[in-house]
Amino acid sequence: IDRVVDIEVDDDMIVERLSGRRECSKCGATYHIVNNPSKKGDICERCSSPLTQRADDIPETIKSRLSVYHSQTEPLINFYKAKGILLVADGSGSLDVISEAIIKALEA
Repeated sequence: IDRVVDIEVDDDMIVERLSGRRECSKCGATYHIVNNPSKKGDICERCSSPLTQRADDIPETIKSRLSVYHSQTEPLINFYKAKGILLVADGSGSLDVISEAIIKALEA
């Protein structure tokens, strides 16, 4: 491994992003209540089936997963930083902005 990218996002934003996801119970199409809502509300635009929230997208579950991340995975950041191969990208923007930040970090 010659480079590691840490995409930094505030926990509250992660909870907001993940808990807003909705999935069609029939065809599997995905939506987001803020960033990509269905034009039919809680109904799939493709097949008119109900949209549901996955069990792992409930805020309490997301917070639990983040707690595990902070205690077990986050310590690797200092490990890679000490090796001089950690690159940091801001993950709080749109997908295009985040992608550009990652590319810039890798090119630096």
